[in-house]
Amino acid sequence: MNNTEESAGFLQTVGESIGGLIAGIPSALGSFFSGVGEGAGVNGLLDWILLLLGLALLLSVIKGIKAGRIVGPALRGVIGVALMGWAVT
Repeated sequence: MNNTEESAGFLQTVGESIGGLIAGIPSALGSFFSGVGEGAGVNGLLDWILLLLGLALLLSVIKGIKAGRIVGPALRGVIGVALMGWAVT
């Protein structure tokens, strides 16, 4: 019976440790993105959305240029860079 009690205590300790680790993940992610945002000059949710939208537009520019288009990717590139510039300032 002693082994059963020791193993139950060990499992409880492991469970509590894993629970504590998982409970700390949201605050760690929040701190990480807050630090990245401060470093990039991005302050709010709208700025993050504009930054990601600008990145998506720049990725579509690459796809458009590979397809042999010129005017559409150029316009999307200008808009994407403008959005990213506005998000960072």
